Amino acid sequence: MAMIHTAKAQQSALQVADSVSTDLYNAGNWKQLIAYGNQSIAAGVDFTGLRLRLAYANFITGDYKHALKQYGVILAKDPYNITARYYAYYCDKYLTDDLHATYNLSYLNKETLHKDGINTPILTDVQAETGIKQNNDINRDNAFYSRIGIGNRIGWRLQLEQSVAYFNQDIFKLYDSDDRHYTTSSNLADQQKEYYAKLSFAVNQNIAIIGSYHYLNTKFDGTTNNNNLGLIGLKYNGTYVDAQADVNFGRLDAKPLEQYNAKLTYYPLGSFNLYAISRASIKELNSDRNFIFDQTLGFKLIKNTWLESSVTLGNLNDYLDADGLYIYNGIDNTTFKCGEAIYYQLNNNVQLRLNYSYEKKSDAYQSLKYDQNSVTVGIVWKF
Repeated sequence: MAMIHTAKAQQSALQVADSVSTDLYNAGNWKQLIAYGNQSIAAGVDFTGLRLRLAYANFITGDYKHALKQYGVILAKDPYNITARYYAYYCDKYLTDDLHATYNLSYLNKETLHKDGINTPILTDVQAETGIKQNNDINRDNAFYSRIGIGNRIGWRLQLEQSVAYFNQDIFKLYDSDDRHYTTSSNLADQQKEYYAKLSFAVNQNIAIIGSYHYLNTKFDGTTNNNNLGLIGLKYNGTYVDAQADVNFGRLDAKPLEQYNAKLTYYPLGSFNLYAISRASIKELNSDRNFIFDQTLGFKLIKNTWLESSVTLGNLNDYLDADGLYIYNGIDNTTFKCGEAIYYQLNNNVQLRLNYSYEKKSDAYQSLKYDQNSVTVGIVWKF
């Protein structure tokens, strides 16, 4: 008899939760629905309909991370739940996780994709950036950097990013071989051509494997170096925090280089309305070990506009950033870096970026430090 009463009580609790959550959903009382849904699940009342309503309430209020958490529970039991997959796709898309967004689309049929106008192009995006680096060292001219890139969807789980870049700076070495009063000058050009490729593979809804390759052709002082660098890493997407661990390896300027990185991205509001990115690296270059820490804080300033502040501490000589995309291998060492970036979403496809950075640098040929100010403009066009 006790078992019968328990079963009836559980059935009654499910019916009440179903009725109340449906009423809150139909009335659009999203905050109340979120509170009620969480309380019900904590009390052991859990079923797909409740999870779907709770997830949608999180989605409609812009908390995409918690929405993904609820959809993930549903999909763990039913991978082909169309509603959960459909909204999980948009959650990942709004969190700029195109890899897992496409992964969710692999579970939807063509009729659903065409009906809702979801585009699945092979070419996913085109991007470009260019910038100038100005300094107050009389021995250095301004530096220029430009990069263009494309993204490709190779499969539902696999994406490829490629880019080419060019860097140029004139270097003035002023010195006298005897008294080193810097009375003789020679004009040199530090030139670098680059190719970068990155593969990302979605293991499941939360885990991705990444790998990248970076080739650099560097010419300076009559010497040409061909450099090859790789990266392998693992990324996990959580509710509040995304975590990534990776290692860079290869040879740079004929010296062995290894860099071990750990990165955490924190979303206190479950979206890019507020976020923080912390990255710690241990770099070993030719048996010389250095620790580098990078901290970024970003938030939504106004509609379609985000502001981002960053600071990097440590010896940045030959430091690798952004999954090996950017390499700080200039002639002079950078000892401190900070910056501000502003992102503007022009429309559904185009995002514009303006970045300013300040660097403290050390002249490679004489004992002096100087300041460098950089301005970079960029555009990303997503298809």
